[in-house]
Amino acid sequence: MKQTNTRAMVETAFVSTIVAMLTIIGAVMPFSAFLATMVAPAGISIIGIRWGSRYSCTSSIVAFILVTLFLGPLIAMSTILVYSLPSIFLGEAFRANWSFRKLILVPAAVLLGMGLLQLVVANSFASVDFISLGQNVNNELKEAMIESIRQQSAPQEQIDTMIQQLNYSFAQAERMMLSLWFCACSIITYIMAKLVSYIGRRTNTVHRELPPMATWRMPIWGAGVLAIGIIIIYGLSYIGYDNSLLKDIGMNVAFVGAFICLVNGITCLMAVMKNYGVNGFFQFIILFFLYTMSPYGLVFYGIFDMFLDMRARFEKRSS
Repeated sequence: MKQTNTRAMVETAFVSTIVAMLTIIGAVMPFSAFLATMVAPAGISIIGIRWGSRYSCTSSIVAFILVTLFLGPLIAMSTILVYSLPSIFLGEAFRANWSFRKLILVPAAVLLGMGLLQLVVANSFASVDFISLGQNVNNELKEAMIESIRQQSAPQEQIDTMIQQLNYSFAQAERMMLSLWFCACSIITYIMAKLVSYIGRRTNTVHRELPPMATWRMPIWGAGVLAIGIIIIYGLSYIGYDNSLLKDIGMNVAFVGAFICLVNGITCLMAVMKNYGVNGFFQFIILFFLYTMSPYGLVFYGIFDMFLDMRARFEKRSS
């Protein structure tokens, strides 16, 4: 056996143990789930970057066996099995120097697929209905929010309007669950990529830094995706063709387009505020306030930047 292979196997065993420990801690201790879903998978990606996908696959198998011994196969399936394959793809993305867009979207799509596979396997073999469980949690959360609204000292008409809007928002979210899930997977993948980049630089494994958010430019076809979704939603009603499935598809397509435009609006504002010398903490406060008060405003601003290049216009003014 070559020395490099021995070193690779020793590092794989060591990292697999750390991944299993972090997963067990994240699954048992409250408010520490990020250890199992973000920090632990980063170790599998680091192994893949250093020694290749074969060793990252081996690390996933060893960690899965260890977690199964301590917590059972259901927990191991919902943690190691779901997040290991996206981590392997993420490690390969860093190793092969994929483009930033491909580095985020491909592992995010794999993570979405593994989540759907988990639902099917759990419902078929483990007799665990995650869909009904999610619906129960969703109903409990909605009832708690409605109860908090009713306790406010406001006119009854305003309370009724707020409750009606809340019920409408939850109903819309249920119909757009697939696109919401994919966007959440993209955010999780980006956080994992940042962790992998940080850990890799500290261990002299990765020398690639992800581009800062202020430099992100979303593709202009994101506005086209939003327009197609809106046309599907309202065009069917205009021509008198009522199809629930097509409306759900249109809502998911429109949400993906709106998410792309929203990200572009946020990053554009970050670039503009950076040109004017606004501190990073105040940038966060301003963006949080704008998103809370008017998220649609950020979407429209992102569309304006796609077509009018608002960054270049404000950069000329600030110089």
